[in-house]
Amino acid sequence: MRKIVLVAWREYIETVRTKTFFISVFLLPALILFFVFGAERLAKLAEAEKLPPRRLAVLDETGRVFEVLQQEIEAYNQRNPNRPFALEQLLPQACGGGDSPAASAREEPTAAVRNGELYGYLRIPAEVLVAGSAAACELGRRDQQLAARRDIEQMLNRAIQIARFRSVEPPIDPALVARLQQEVPLIAIDVRTLRVGRDDTVVRLLTPFGFMFLLFMGTMQISYGLLTSLLEEKSSRVIEVLLSALSPLQLMAGKILGMATVGFTLLLIWVGVGYQVAQTRGYDYLFSRDLLFYAGLYFVPGFLLLSSLLAAVGSACNTLKEAQSMASPITIVTVVPMVLWFSISQNPSSTFATVLSYIPPITPFVMILRICADPDVPIWEIVASQILLWLSVAGAIWVAARIFRVGILMYGKPPTPRELLRWLGRA
Repeated sequence: MRKIVLVAWREYIETVRTKTFFISVFLLPALILFFVFGAERLAKLAEAEKLPPRRLAVLDETGRVFEVLQQEIEAYNQRNPNRPFALEQLLPQACGGGDSPAASAREEPTAAVRNGELYGYLRIPAEVLVAGSAAACELGRRDQQLAARRDIEQMLNRAIQIARFRSVEPPIDPALVARLQQEVPLIAIDVRTLRVGRDDTVVRLLTPFGFMFLLFMGTMQISYGLLTSLLEEKSSRVIEVLLSALSPLQLMAGKILGMATVGFTLLLIWVGVGYQVAQTRGYDYLFSRDLLFYAGLYFVPGFLLLSSLLAAVGSACNTLKEAQSMASPITIVTVVPMVLWFSISQNPSSTFATVLSYIPPITPFVMILRICADPDVPIWEIVASQILLWLSVAGAIWVAARIFRVGILMYGKPPTPRELLRWLGRA
């Protein structure tokens, strides 16, 4: 046991002293801080920049919407003085005629948009005022900004609705209808602290992914570090010197234990930074003690399982290219929760999510997604998944030890699957 601890301590020290470790420690927290504070700051700076009025030519075939739309635009410009719109009305008779009125009507203004004379062109067909009509308005622009399209669409719809109300006999007051249709805000209450929450829909949606991503990065990044470490020591023949003083099992166990400590260190730092950022933004209530406990609970067996499999790959191969090829099935399997995270987090109790919870390589990632999305995941499922994980860890360590003992001193071409099975059968 003393030799295993010595190897683990050496692996830990050698890893944390590298530049790569410091980059890993600070890069992800720096990205988190940038996305939370920097992106918001950049967005505010962009919104504060004053733009010239964006000229929008409007062909109103109804004859009733343009005036209302002009009022909506004026109200919008008062709220957003740095990003105003300016409307120009086009007369239908001035836009051409022919067999295809719509095509000829859009030809001249769209040419002006292409030349940069106009920001955009908007055509409002007469059919839009008919209740239940499937008619659609046309919008042509020089850019593809989502915010500008959303603003134009909202103002246009309000203008059309008001024009429809005014066309009804007797006339209906649009302002009264708007007040009657006013939405009632929904305030979130934290059931643990009874505090009034913020508009945290997006944050709650992304919290399961954030925890799974941290677990994935802490597991995969350090596990692949173990693989490359083995390849380097094997290619430099350092491994032969180590095996003169240690048994293969002691060496493998020490390396896995040391790298697990490195991964746990990274996880603690990343979670600590994430919690501080969440506390600064008022979302610290999303980081419960139970959630942090489960993150650590699933990290340990998840890391041991993947690192054991990758240790076997590293000991059987001689080059990084060979190792990447042999480890690609493991990588593909572990990416599955990253692809399906939204479906799992939105339906944590579904049969699909439950079945994925009992596929050992991805069990930690799927379970942390489910627990984040639904704190009431049955305790028996957590216990069952932990039992399955630790049984898988025991099996993976047994397989890795057999392959490690034979493959660590083997050189030449990488072994075939049949040769790996033969190694497992050796006493």
